[in-house]
Amino acid sequence: MAKNESTDRPEGGDRSLPGQTIVIERRERGGFFRRIVVPLLFFLFFFLLIGSLMTRETGLPTRLVERYAAGETSGPTIAIIEINGVIMDQEVEHAIRQIRQARDDNKVKAVILRIDSPGGSVSGSDRIWREIGVLKGKKKPVVASLGGMAASGGYYVAAPADRVLAEPTTLTGSIGVLLELPQLHGLMEKVGVEFETITTGQWKDAGSPFRAMTDRERDRWKQVIDDAYQRFVRVVAQGRKLPLDAVKTVADGKVFTAQEALNSKLIDEVGYLDDAILTAQRLAVLESARIIRYSRPTALESLLGASSPVPTPRIDAQTWLRLQTPQILFLAR
Repeated sequence: MAKNESTDRPEGGDRSLPGQTIVIERRERGGFFRRIVVPLLFFLFFFLLIGSLMTRETGLPTRLVERYAAGETSGPTIAIIEINGVIMDQEVEHAIRQIRQARDDNKVKAVILRIDSPGGSVSGSDRIWREIGVLKGKKKPVVASLGGMAASGGYYVAAPADRVLAEPTTLTGSIGVLLELPQLHGLMEKVGVEFETITTGQWKDAGSPFRAMTDRERDRWKQVIDDAYQRFVRVVAQGRKLPLDAVKTVADGKVFTAQEALNSKLIDEVGYLDDAILTAQRLAVLESARIIRYSRPTALESLLGASSPVPTPRIDAQTWLRLQTPQILFLAR
């Protein structure tokens, strides 16, 4: 906005005559934005940056976040450890981190394994089973609470618990081993592709998907999975304090309802998570307890709401190798 501070300028005269001053007033814009919004954005960026650095693989130990679930706000604690989905890769690592944090926390007096899983890899299930054994060595009662499905590897990790409860609609059991060997040779013949394999021994490509399996190779793979099966039976017998022969009668891969599992002594009672909490509290001899869950530290992408996009389905080198690799699984089908 311009102001003319001279009142005696001649009409039609030169606007730049001496004695004439033109003043331009500018209204300050964005004051609120600079004073309030900019600091808030800076603080948010700083907070996200710190959170991102804490969740990156820096080699430094990071703790899972404890989240209050129920009960008292302080005092003796019961930790709910969640084992969800297929027991492989990241789910295995997350389960182990939960178990170790509960094991090393003196405030945690008992642990509940909340399992909702159809099983997964043999090695992943066995690693979680081992960590549960170490946890029990700390004299902390362990109660397994089985959700919608806790079968095969999902039951494998429940077996060592002091008490096992299943909901009325739970599917469990499926004690057995599954070996998957993809067969691609028929498809390759149709498209006219040949695959030549050179090995240093007669067994090196025994699981190759590019040719038909021989009877000798099939018998060998049966020996391999039988070893994993015998271990599964021993784990159940040891955890449930049952004779081996009694376990073998139900270890045929069959999925059981909660009532069938109770009749076979694979579980101790039919009940919900609330019942499992009361059982853990009783075993730990606690009048009351604080109930917590563990969760991963929030990553930068999830805070920004910009998580990684869903990848386009494709067969990369890793997927291609996985297709060729025999998968020995504790998995319900």
